[in-house]
Amino acid sequence: MDASSLYSHSLRTVEATKYIALLVGQYGSREFRDKRVQEESLRELYHLCDTAGISMMQDLFLHIHSPDPGCFLNAGMIETVKESLGEDKCNLLVVDAPLKPNQLRNLEERLKVRVIGRIELILDIFAMRAKTRAAALQVELAQLTYILPRLTGLGGVLSRLGGGIGTRGPGETMLETDRRHIRRRIQKLKEELVSVSKHRANARKNRELPTFALAGYTNAGKSTILNCLGSSPRKVIAEDRLFATLDSFSRKVYIGEKYYKPVYAMVTDTVGFIRNLPANLVAAFSSTLEEISFADAIIEVHDAASPQLEDEIHVVAAELERLHISDKERIIFFNKADLVFPEQRAELERRYPAAIWGSALQKDGVEGLRNRLRQYAEDVWWPEHTAAALSKKDRLY
Repeated sequence: MDASSLYSHSLRTVEATKYIALLVGQYGSREFRDKRVQEESLRELYHLCDTAGISMMQDLFLHIHSPDPGCFLNAGMIETVKESLGEDKCNLLVVDAPLKPNQLRNLEERLKVRVIGRIELILDIFAMRAKTRAAALQVELAQLTYILPRLTGLGGVLSRLGGGIGTRGPGETMLETDRRHIRRRIQKLKEELVSVSKHRANARKNRELPTFALAGYTNAGKSTILNCLGSSPRKVIAEDRLFATLDSFSRKVYIGEKYYKPVYAMVTDTVGFIRNLPANLVAAFSSTLEEISFADAIIEVHDAASPQLEDEIHVVAAELERLHISDKERIIFFNKADLVFPEQRAELERRYPAAIWGSALQKDGVEGLRNRLRQYAEDVWWPEHTAAALSKKDRLY
């Protein structure tokens, strides 16, 4: 069974299940000390659950000074959680933390409901949102990379789960195989993704246009901006959901005129970033993220109305640093400007004087962005491209 059929099969299984979830947030430990940040993280977990198809949710916020090595929660907290599960008739527990395999298994045995952590939920969304061959390959690689070192601990938990939240994709099928088989599959996936990268590299060689990559936190509005910039009737999927885009999509975009002729650029949408995502899972999406690396400049999109804007700006900066492209030219676009308080906007304008403000849904600020792309092409790309072409001509003659 290939990757795409695995996803569709597991999704059909999920459709029959209706989940009422209890979301457990926590703070107080060394890794999760800041209560405000963790409250925002729990809010983000709500959005992740909504994207995964969980429509009914309750929450519980706990002060955990030192996570229990066996169950993550101590005995008293487990009783508190058990009471909350019963009161709200919940059949799923989602913990806003990376859980170890034995903690997942032990919590399920104690609470008698399905238990998943933040990473399992994100992987589940990846599997659900994968629409293209490249995205399916990347998602399967991410899941297997995550499962392999945890196989012994996860086996008892996942083998009992017939399908559903936290088990979409290849996870449940691969449990019946050994590590050697999984390693072979991981190697095969990497080889196929190298082929995808080579195909994209060949496509890039033929580009005679300046290229820009949209980058930013998930659900910041990148896909909507690309749809506004482009004139193609084929629109990129743009939803008010986290990880609506898992693959890269490029569009030829009109950016103005030169010598009375229209000029264009290539703009590429890419997968959004999110906090607390392990580096090896980000690496699984390297064939998509490399589009950012090879772009001439980055359009960095931020949801200006987000309560955790500062954290999101930091996450994006950290991911660009991890990709070794933090020094690349960046054009900052603050989206959803119509939802920002005046004093907040004034402060951001002071700190980011060159940023463009707008609302992609209202198509406000898009022309300003288009003009900025043209300005970059005139000031940087065309002079460099012309110089390179002349140098090539000199070598030929």
